Amino acid sequence: MARHRSLSGHHPSPALLEALARSSRHGRAAHRLPQLPLREGHKSAVAGALAGAFFLAGGPLVAGSGVALGDSGVDTDGRLPALEVLPIHRQVDQQEEAAKLQKNEELQAKLAAAEQAAQEAVERRAAEQAAAEQAAAEQAAAEQAAAEQAAAEQAAAEQAAAEQAAAEQAAAEQAAAEQAAAEQAAAEQAAAEQAAADVQFVKPAEGRFTSGFGARWGTTHYGVDIANSIGTPIYSTTSGTVISSGPASGFGMWVRVQHDDGTITVYGHIDQSLVSVGQRVGVGEQIATMGNRGQSTGPHLHFEVHVNGQKIDPQPWLAERGITL
Repeated sequence: MARHRSLSGHHPSPALLEALARSSRHGRAAHRLPQLPLREGHKSAVAGALAGAFFLAGGPLVAGSGVALGDSGVDTDGRLPALEVLPIHRQVDQQEEAAKLQKNEELQAKLAAAEQAAQEAVERRAAEQAAAEQAAAEQAAAEQAAAEQAAAEQAAAEQAAAEQAAAEQAAAEQAAAEQAAAEQAAAEQAAAEQAAADVQFVKPAEGRFTSGFGARWGTTHYGVDIANSIGTPIYSTTSGTVISSGPASGFGMWVRVQHDDGTITVYGHIDQSLVSVGQRVGVGEQIATMGNRGQSTGPHLHFEVHVNGQKIDPQPWLAERGITL
């Protein structure tokens, strides 16, 4: 209910406002205001407030009750008269009320839509936040996995590089060792070749000296005998060319070599010849094996030296060349 001021500018009393409110709540039924004791200073204010309120309400609203009123509009006892408050009748515009109702419904719909939109926005933001957090977690996990994978690959690469370096080092050491061995072998081969080049004469066979050059058993023995087992190697005392190889009278089998200075060496009673006529042989090269063929009393080598067609004692000839029997 709207507040109104009296003509004198004072506010209506609380009791009056309560009475008016009860009247408006109960419709057309007539009510009477209670008689309230008033002080002298408030009587005129109350009367003015009632008059202003009734005037604004539109029309004479109060009927007298036969109580004598003073100049201020109250009875001589200082109490308000019992007034009959009539209900206020207003003309209602149904179209206006319908418009207001429609506007209110539209406003409520807008408020509901706004509330729904706000709720959806909150839910959307929450979903976006959750999705962002999920994406961040997945990104972090992916980065962690990538970092671990990169670390593993780096470790594997370093391991492979270390193994490769070790293999290369081992290969280099092996190659160096092989090179050193090859150089050593080459040096030994060169030394052997040099030694062979320096050696001009060798002992014709290894064994026991059993007989020398000269008279023996009523005849002349034109060589020296070196006894050993059958198959003992026989060597050319120096380089030359094979001039005989095969059967020989008295010797069973022999090999003869003519050397570069024309000297001829004879190797008799052999078991097997390893060279052929016309073959070039070097100093110390094996040419036959020791045997027991021909006129022989046991396995041995009969060795002769012929110089300028003369058979000479092989012992001094060999001694001159550093060979002892």
